[in-house]
Amino acid sequence: LGFGTWMGTVLYTTFIAGLTMYKNLPRKTFGKLQSKLFPQYFMLSSICILLQIVTLPLLGLSKTSSNALYVALAMTLVNQFYLEPVSTKTMFARYELEDAGDKESSKYKKLAANFGKYHGMSSLTNLIGLIGGFVHAVFLGASLVA
Repeated sequence: LGFGTWMGTVLYTTFIAGLTMYKNLPRKTFGKLQSKLFPQYFMLSSICILLQIVTLPLLGLSKTSSNALYVALAMTLVNQFYLEPVSTKTMFARYELEDAGDKESSKYKKLAANFGKYHGMSSLTNLIGLIGGFVHAVFLGASLVA
């Protein structure tokens, strides 16, 4: 249950909902929506991964499988408690300058660059967590066949 909920949430949020919203919503609306969605997304992911880690001894899976889940958890927690809050704060500060007509200032350019940096790191950690999920899935699937 933990694996299915987590993997489904990650795949849907990353590749379906996120891309659909990005392509169809105004940029600020998309950003405001993501600022509400992502904390819930990362919290649900963390809980689901923790549930999997707790139940690992019952499954008798390899160390590689558990290590993959630990990596996924670490990446999710970094996103949940650091990258997402910093990205969101930076995004809203940038929006304030845009609303004030201050898009040419050095402060705006610095905020835009920082947002790009934090958003990129957040995307990368999300993908690393997803890869950890795929590695775990291989071992989980193999245990069902065996």
